[in-house]
Amino acid sequence: MQVWLPLALLLSLGVTHSLGQNDLGELPVPRGLTLQSNLPEQTLFLTWASDSSHFDVEIFHTELMNVVLNETVAVQANPSTGQHGWSWHSPLPLECTSHSVHIRARNQQTVSQWSPFQTIPGSDIPEKAGSQMFPQDKMVAVGSNMTFCCIVGENKDFDRILYKGQEMSATRLSRRTYAISVTNQPPSGNTSTNVVCSSQRGILTGAVVFVGYPPGDESLVCETRDLTSAECSWKKGRDTHLRKKLSRTNYTLNGRDCLEANEGKIFRCNWTVWDGNWTLVARNPLGTVQLTDSARLTDRVHLLAPVNVTAVDVKAWNATLQWSWSVAAYKKLDMICQLRLTGHEQFITHNYSSMGLSSVVLEGLWPDVDYTVSVCCGSLHSFWKWGDENGPYRIHTKMDRPDSPDIWIWMDGENTGHVLWKPLSVMESHGALDGYEVSHSTAEEDRWTTVSLPRDDFSYPITLNNSSNITIAVAARNPAGLSQLSTMTAPVYRADSQVSVSELLGTDGGFNLSWQPYANASRGYVVEWVPSGCSDLCPVHWEKVPESNSSIKVQSVSLEAGVRYTISVYVLSAGAPVLLQRWHGYTQEMIPSQSVGELSANQVGPDVLLSWKAIAMEQQRGFIRGYTIYLANATRLELIGNMSDPKVRLYRVRSLSLGSYKFIVKAYTSAGEDTGSTVAIKLEMDTDMLVVGIVVSLGAMFCCLILISIFCYKKREWVNKAFYPKIPGPKVSGDWSSPQGPLDVKPSPHSLVHIEETPEWEFRKKVLVPVPEEEESENENIEADTDEPTFLRYYNQVVGDSSHSNHISDSSGSSAASVGSTQTEITYTGLQSPTSSQGAYGGGGYKPQMQSAAGPAEPQLEFVPDFQEESLNMGYKPQCSRQFDSPDVGNISGSLGSPTSVTSSQFLLPESSEEKPQPSNTWFHNLLSGKS
Repeated sequence: MQVWLPLALLLSLGVTHSLGQNDLGELPVPRGLTLQSNLPEQTLFLTWASDSSHFDVEIFHTELMNVVLNETVAVQANPSTGQHGWSWHSPLPLECTSHSVHIRARNQQTVSQWSPFQTIPGSDIPEKAGSQMFPQDKMVAVGSNMTFCCIVGENKDFDRILYKGQEMSATRLSRRTYAISVTNQPPSGNTSTNVVCSSQRGILTGAVVFVGYPPGDESLVCETRDLTSAECSWKKGRDTHLRKKLSRTNYTLNGRDCLEANEGKIFRCNWTVWDGNWTLVARNPLGTVQLTDSARLTDRVHLLAPVNVTAVDVKAWNATLQWSWSVAAYKKLDMICQLRLTGHEQFITHNYSSMGLSSVVLEGLWPDVDYTVSVCCGSLHSFWKWGDENGPYRIHTKMDRPDSPDIWIWMDGENTGHVLWKPLSVMESHGALDGYEVSHSTAEEDRWTTVSLPRDDFSYPITLNNSSNITIAVAARNPAGLSQLSTMTAPVYRADSQVSVSELLGTDGGFNLSWQPYANASRGYVVEWVPSGCSDLCPVHWEKVPESNSSIKVQSVSLEAGVRYTISVYVLSAGAPVLLQRWHGYTQEMIPSQSVGELSANQVGPDVLLSWKAIAMEQQRGFIRGYTIYLANATRLELIGNMSDPKVRLYRVRSLSLGSYKFIVKAYTSAGEDTGSTVAIKLEMDTDMLVVGIVVSLGAMFCCLILISIFCYKKREWVNKAFYPKIPGPKVSGDWSSPQGPLDVKPSPHSLVHIEETPEWEFRKKVLVPVPEEEESENENIEADTDEPTFLRYYNQVVGDSSHSNHISDSSGSSAASVGSTQTEITYTGLQSPTSSQGAYGGGGYKPQMQSAAGPAEPQLEFVPDFQEESLNMGYKPQCSRQFDSPDVGNISGSLGSPTSVTSSQFLLPESSEEKPQPSNTWFHNLLSGKS
């Protein structure tokens, strides 16, 4: 009832619109609208009657009245029936929900009233209460778009729709219908593509869709195998992905079913007679493909395989092969046959042609070799393709004598060497070898000495006499006989030190060698390579080069990267091989595998001397280009030296401060540096050098002193005159021969010395006090800097043995009494005064000397000036056996060269005029003066 109520309402609205239209006199409403549906094709057909040719069409989903189509179409009436017909393809299966349609006529902007609704009921009507899904088992092409709908049963809830296990977004079309749309569908899997509708309680319903391709077969070809019938074949195209039996591809050839192909076993179809033209049709529910081919019989001959293949005559170097044919017509066919032989490291192909060919002779075989032979043939004229091959047939050839071995003589010393020969291959031995025979002879001998060796030996040691050369001959032996001899004269040994050796670097794992052609190379050249530095029996390899070539690319599995090889080129002639050129080389340089050896560090003063030994040749793995020296810090290595001469293995690190150091020395090749050797050293004070320095300094100073002494000795007169001038002795005027008695010394009015009485007496100073000159005598002209005699007058002061206190109190009176009693006049000659005012205080002051004519020396008074300090102790010092105090005087700088006042209790000069004072001399002074 819920569905029919909207339908009744729509019908009443249509009647009302129709009545209104008739009243207004508009276009007539289309009449007799009917609907028909094609459910598999999802197509809706409309028919109606009307005088118009343009119509507006509207299609609704009935229950929710959702507009599906609103379109204006031009439809002409059928002349025979007068009916208008129009079809609409629905993207949604028509079963999913009810569809309602109405139309109206249109003439430009004038329209008629809508016709009454016509409805096609869907499967979601109440009468169909079960759950359903549409479409079912549909086949569509890959990439197509589809809409699937799920009709939920009455009183069932809807949850989701899954496409290939993936939840899709659903749209509600009616109370019970939900739909999803899938675009660009991929091919189905091994079975099909599943679509499932489910509720929260489980699966409600589902559908299956087959997504695939139309047939893609191609390349139809027909040929004959027996010169009568035809056999057509083609290439199967891409997989259609249609696994349903009724959806498989169906094949027909010239209208006749190909049963074998339809079963999917083979894609070939036979025809009993040769037609010359063929048409193949391949069809499946998604499409059809048609293939054609045409040809003459003789152009498409594909022969069958020969049968009964047999070898009738087998020899060492050839064999005869026969076969037969299963088709009699082949005997009259001009054919070409190909025989393919596979033996030890060989693949040989021979072609033979003849009418009805059935026998051939195989040439180019090798003795004692297993061969497998296969035969296939084809039409000689208008060749189409090779026919089928027979199964492989086995042939074993007979033995023959071996080939001559390739020999070489490697000299490892002046008189020793080894005869070497290469093993013979299967193609060279011509049968299993029994062994080798080695013969040798010298020019002095008229016979050969032969030695038999087992087949596993490939060398023989030889010893040469200094008197003559030795000739070697080697032959191989097998059951068929002995090979021809290979002879060679031993070459002269040449060490590396006797020839010029060049460096050589390989490329691509080998060596590119070239040399100057040699005029006498009548038998070509031999290139020999051997690991350098090996001893005993080394792995020696060689290769012979024709005399017309002067270059070769040495490429061998025996060459290893990082191994030094000695490569030599010898000239082969009638005599002994002659060394032409030699190299040392690496196929590929690598970093050294071992560091430098015996690395040591020695302190040399503030420097460190590093020394090491070279890396052994086997561990160098490349040409050593030099050494790098690093100073290892806490965080990095500091490069301090790079020695590009590999022969120098000493390095001096200069001017290092005291402390600990670590040095690393690395050898490097063109490939890089090794891991390096490390040495540590702690720099300490070099005591030995310090002692040596001190001794050298002392020795140098001693030598300088000796040289200075020798110089001074040679120049002693000049030095004596310059530093120690002669001081004249004192001259005494007057008569000193009178008997001793009291002297009445009176001061002269012109005395140059007077007594200065000092009220205070310094106990510590007992000196003579010089007094400045007050006036000069008018008749005396005295020059300070001349050698004229200078007169000095002294006033002696008599000092008693009383105590210090009495001495102080009586000094004034005693001095006056002495002056009144005695007057003394002393004359000096050669008196010198200091050159500056500082001389009075210096150490080179005036030193008078007293001498007497005869008699014993009197005791001398010793006076110490009161201004004496430690640094000023070289003033005038009269000699005396006792010391007396004298008055203090503040300044004596002006007293030198003038008379001086002295207080004394005794006479200054001895009583006897014959007594001479002894000068105070030193050894150095004596040395300078030449005295002993």
